[in-house]
Amino acid sequence: MNISVVITTYNRPDFLQEALIGVSQQTLSACEVIIIDDCSTKSYDDVYPTVEKLQARYLKQKSGVGANAARNIGIKESSGDIVAFLDDDDIWLPDYLETIHDKFLHGAGAVVSGFKQLGKEEVIVTNTDTIVTKASLLRGNTYCGMSGFSAKRNLLEEMLFDEALNNGQDWDMYVRLFQKGVNFANIPEPIFLYRFQNEDGIGAKARKMKPNEIDKRLGSAIKHEDFLGDFWFRKRVAEQILFSLKHKKPKLLWIFKAIKMAGLKATLYFFLNAIRRKIANKPMSI
Repeated sequence: MNISVVITTYNRPDFLQEALIGVSQQTLSACEVIIIDDCSTKSYDDVYPTVEKLQARYLKQKSGVGANAARNIGIKESSGDIVAFLDDDDIWLPDYLETIHDKFLHGAGAVVSGFKQLGKEEVIVTNTDTIVTKASLLRGNTYCGMSGFSAKRNLLEEMLFDEALNNGQDWDMYVRLFQKGVNFANIPEPIFLYRFQNEDGIGAKARKMKPNEIDKRLGSAIKHEDFLGDFWFRKRVAEQILFSLKHKKPKLLWIFKAIKMAGLKATLYFFLNAIRRKIANKPMSI
């Protein structure tokens, strides 16, 4: 089985350069590397030598289409048996492709994995599942983002990324693959580096939102309300509304919004969990 690598990028040439170096250092080579540039306005001139060295295809869009549409373009342009996705701001560790390739050889139709925090590699995020489970999916995306996701191309051609979603496209894809009964493997090891809290990332944009703009963050939850059930649906809505509350103003309006849309119980549950996490991370005094 050969692997096509699809990288999406927008206005981050320096990050893309690092991502491409990571691809070039893989112990198992990809059959092709396809870069989808979502109509960047910054110059990528310094990256082109690396692109050429990898013999990558660089497809710059004439207008901005969004990350999901860019990934779908990559799927349609790819020719490998497997498509592995990489965001321009993340980096694969050298054995990434070899590790996921082994899972596909053993029957997987899709694969996710754990990761380390880029620049703070002692922070490791993994899910102990060996296969993707409903129990984990109900809690949200407890696996990884797009840079740790790969799937057989024929599956992806049948169920492209939902271009109507503003966020949660990874979780939405995982839920749909799970519901389809795909052999969906999870690698409970950190095999790529994830860059937290980019200034132009989804989290940063969410912190700048106003309460009346929150509906765009709830698309994936609403789409899968039946899958979630009432408790997990309300919990997810509350989490989306109250995400990074300490950075939002005015806080009371956000709390009232959560109560209105998710209910008082789910809102209180959010704060109770936040207190529990804070206590769990607090050093014990003797």
